[in-house]
Amino acid sequence: MSGKKYDAVVVGLNVIDILFERPDKITEGEKHEVSRLVIQGGAPAGNAACGLASMGWKTGFVGKLGNNTLSSISRTELQMYNVSESLLIKSEKAQPAIAVVAIDQQGERTVYYSLAGYEKLTPGDIPTEAIKEAGLLLVDGYETEGALEALRIAHKYGIPSVLDIETGDAELMRKAMKLGTDTILPLSGALELTGCETMDAALYELSGWTDGRVIITDGIKGSWTLNEQELIHQPAFSVQAVDTTGCGDAYHAGYASALLDGLPLNLRMEFAAFFASRVALQFGGRTQLPNPASLKAEDLSGLSSELKQYIRNKE
Repeated sequence: MSGKKYDAVVVGLNVIDILFERPDKITEGEKHEVSRLVIQGGAPAGNAACGLASMGWKTGFVGKLGNNTLSSISRTELQMYNVSESLLIKSEKAQPAIAVVAIDQQGERTVYYSLAGYEKLTPGDIPTEAIKEAGLLLVDGYETEGALEALRIAHKYGIPSVLDIETGDAELMRKAMKLGTDTILPLSGALELTGCETMDAALYELSGWTDGRVIITDGIKGSWTLNEQELIHQPAFSVQAVDTTGCGDAYHAGYASALLDGLPLNLRMEFAAFFASRVALQFGGRTQLPNPASLKAEDLSGLSSELKQYIRNKE
């Protein structure tokens, strides 16, 4: 790693997930026992911070927490993956958002969430010095004001930035993408933001919004980007998925980790896809995040020779 105080600074939504396996048969108004139920941290930025820290990067997370049960759970979860607490902001009544995630027998999820009690970041909450001295910034599209300020700082000081957006106000997202170096978003969000009807059209349109890179993901169908106007496709890795919660967040974490290590675009996307596939094997988005040691123990036969070597040499 580097001698920097932070290899990565992460700014974005902080959530506590309550995940349960939905029974095959439901009778409305009745009680149902579930075979699996997990309470853990979640959210795009929160999961990405833990993923980066799991890979050994010195990672600071910017968010507001108070003196309450949900905040205590969040702190414990961040500590579990060695995410630095030094950038957390204490605000007495603040708490993480809450998401209830119902997962069916095929591993697909339905999410119900509440932002009650959640305090958003303001531009004044963003730590300029931490970002300007970091190796990378990662933000999501939920903490819009905070993310824009963080991206302005990163842009000013030439810090690479990974922008994780799903959807939102098109003009705000355009501003964010103009500042970011690497934007990653799902196909549904790309189509909604652009009004395009196909992935190709949306990718070309969004690439005109930024001087940086745009990557569109679509679950098991893989991910796409443009390189010198040439369309590049990275297939997803086929696994027997237990739960897809957090796979998109893991893709962002894997991509950011590979970017910090200076990997070329094709290997960044391949590593991101492989990293995300490992998360799908567990119930919960943070249950067992990959780390260098666990990746070395995986079956690497389906990877390119370059990525195999990278994983085997990763400390």
